[in-house]
Amino acid sequence: MVELPTAHRDPFRFLRRHEPSLILAIVAVIALTAVFDSQHNYYNHPWTSCVQIARQSSLLGIFALGSAIVIIAGGIDLSSGSVICFSGTICATLLLALAPEQMQSRDAPIDLSIVAVAITGTLIVGLLIGSLHAWLITVVGLPPFVATLATLVGLRSFARAICENVTETAIGGRSTQIQIFDARFRYLATSVWIPAVLFLGLAAVAWVLLSKTVLGRHLYALGGNEEAARLSGVRVDRMKWFAYCASAVLSSIAGILYICEVSVAEPQTLGRGYELNSIAAAVVGGCSLQGGVGTVPGTVLGALFLRIVIDGVAKIIKTGADVYEGLIVGVVVVFAVAFSQTGERRRTPFLTGGLGLVAAVNLSLMAGAMALLVGPTLLEGKTSLEGTYLGLWTAASVFAALALLRSGLRGIFRLLTAGLLAIGAVVFFLGLSYGVPAYRLHAATSIVTSLGGKLTVDPQGGTTVDLSGTDLDDSSLKQLVERLRSVPNVTRLSIARTRVTDHGLPAIRPLIALKRLDLSETKLSRGAKTTLERSLPDVDIVE
Repeated sequence: MVELPTAHRDPFRFLRRHEPSLILAIVAVIALTAVFDSQHNYYNHPWTSCVQIARQSSLLGIFALGSAIVIIAGGIDLSSGSVICFSGTICATLLLALAPEQMQSRDAPIDLSIVAVAITGTLIVGLLIGSLHAWLITVVGLPPFVATLATLVGLRSFARAICENVTETAIGGRSTQIQIFDARFRYLATSVWIPAVLFLGLAAVAWVLLSKTVLGRHLYALGGNEEAARLSGVRVDRMKWFAYCASAVLSSIAGILYICEVSVAEPQTLGRGYELNSIAAAVVGGCSLQGGVGTVPGTVLGALFLRIVIDGVAKIIKTGADVYEGLIVGVVVVFAVAFSQTGERRRTPFLTGGLGLVAAVNLSLMAGAMALLVGPTLLEGKTSLEGTYLGLWTAASVFAALALLRSGLRGIFRLLTAGLLAIGAVVFFLGLSYGVPAYRLHAATSIVTSLGGKLTVDPQGGTTVDLSGTDLDDSSLKQLVERLRSVPNVTRLSIARTRVTDHGLPAIRPLIALKRLDLSETKLSRGAKTTLERSLPDVDIVE
């Protein structure tokens, strides 16, 4: 019997490669963003969204290529963000030193020869930084982590010192930032085609270098087994020099483009945290942190995927989205390393033993906390549940799923249990969605009825509470409002002819949906009513 080649025996082999999986992940993130974005930017402004993602992905991808080369060679570069900061500052200070009058003018363009000198000088600085890393690692003998950590900390402070001294010399006053007004220089990054073409060109060069040359084979050999590569005749020190110089120079290019984009070189904030993004893009793209594994197309897709995720977070969460950016990037890196990099561990249970149980609890609590924080924004208009209940439901559902993974169930029993858990999660969610508002409405109705009033829910929206003529006082009003706060859209409230005083009237302030308030025939002072009007300007007060 003739044995068929593997490609014919496995028709889905292509889909199991890393790059197609990333493409599917990118499509999935775009689809989820389109669904959950309340403004539907991908529908309403597709070209603007594409341009923004393309530009940001290109800027990230440029220095992510450098991180990928270093990781493939078996190293790590933690200094990308600080090199971007330092290089951008050097470029701006060279422009300021060579053309101080043009740099301070909003109309006078900078000579192209001066721009060329500044860019060339910045790239040379990047080459020197890469050479410093290589010297610290190969000659001094520092681990790559320590060597690049030192420049991560030091270069940003050095950049700020240079910025302050150059600005004092050039313009007569110390400043921690240098403004750039030249429109032609800024066009290098504000246009989408220049960063995109530059990124694709650099990616093409890196792909040819790594996959079609002896240098590339030596870099892979170095990352796979340094000692074996050395014994095979590979000049290990030169390979490390090339890898770290490539990373630093690519970060310098990114630094130039970033100051073009933001129109200012500010060492305190420029490139802060970008080293995590570059490593994340390379790792998500398939580069193994153990070295010797990775591709340029994967890194390109990794940078695109990471930017689409960050863009999706910004579009869905909107206000304060940057707070969650680092968390999202960290989670993506962890999952990429856990499930994409270590193929030999994919069949090894991650949740076995005591540590596995603790991990399941941790993951459930983290998922619940995220749902509590961003769930109401994410599901705005789709559910009436508050963050507390969304967090509870999410934590319980995730823990149930992880408990199933911990179990020894296999085959049909595992599928049946998973189905039952899915049905249970849906029932639990629907129970909370309908049960919690119903309970709150019942509780509010009960207290209104006990006071002798009446609560009416309008089918078209809005709730009316009529307590006119009842024995309502300040104490009972506070208790009532506490219950009414959990009832959506309390738009009308009447406390006419009640014993509420000026002291108890401020208790009404939490009812922000209120549109009409009847205070007729009460002993409330005009000052108390005026204060309440200022707190609730949209309320029509009947006196």
